[in-house]
Amino acid sequence: MKSKKSLSGDKKYYLADLGFYYAENTDNRVNYGPTLENMLYVYASSQDCAVSVGRIGKLECDFIIRNREMNYSYVQVAYTIALSKETEDREYRPLEMIADNYPKYVLTTDYLLQKRNGILHENIIDYMRHGKTF
Repeated sequence: MKSKKSLSGDKKYYLADLGFYYAENTDNRVNYGPTLENMLYVYASSQDCAVSVGRIGKLECDFIIRNREMNYSYVQVAYTIALSKETEDREYRPLEMIADNYPKYVLTTDYLLQKRNGILHENIIDYMRHGKTF
């Protein structure tokens, strides 16, 4: 697992205010995936966590989050994984390849939640609303 800081290219940018996104987005369709990622980035940052993006071979882990106690969590964010086995596999696969025992999460807007290989699937809205920490 390599931290995004040690990689070149493939940069992601997160906004403090999603109003900038909507001001620049002239299409009336919202792409919920990047919006949810942005929300989680701001949420984790507000908890004084260090946030980076990682790669495992050609697969990307959306977030590697380090809290104040120097504990890590790995997080994948998606709008939903309930509609397609392919999407579910795409979100779980990078986390399944990580060999350490830090917590791993798939956060979605789904309310039917599952567990797979010790990876927790949680509703992202409930996760933030209840003030859960990484």
